[in-house]
Amino acid sequence: MRLTEEINRIKGIMFESLEMEEKKEYFQDEMDEIERAAQDLSRDGKYETSVKEILNVFKNAKETKLDNEVWKKLENTESNQIKKGDMDKVVELAKKYHKSSPLKLKDAITSGNYKPPLILKFNNRYHLVAGNTRLCTAAAIGINPKVIIGVLK
Repeated sequence: MRLTEEINRIKGIMFESLEMEEKKEYFQDEMDEIERAAQDLSRDGKYETSVKEILNVFKNAKETKLDNEVWKKLENTESNQIKKGDMDKVVELAKKYHKSSPLKLKDAITSGNYKPPLILKFNNRYHLVAGNTRLCTAAAIGINPKVIIGVLK
């Protein structure tokens, strides 16, 4: 029995390490957006923060399904204005911001195989850091997507 417990413990550690490596890679892919969020929040006087602080809260956050109450309050996104079935508006927004095709994202979101949008919570506010096209696409297809919500203190 001890051997089985030890094997399961090691598997758990390996899984956590793999998960952390995937998160690091994902955060690196979104670094421009994280840097922009730190600058915007600090400069506009909304919240004094740093890239390092934002990365730390995201590293410790878990994926969760975006609930409607949070989605309604979400700042820095058009996704909470998109109605189910309004894919044309999402395509238009994606073109405007030079982002990925929502038609390709639709399949990824439907299958659950996408990188979750990043949201910061601070002072009872929610600010989208990365993933506007993903959120808009999810709204247009009527899915509450999984997201990562980091809480700044």
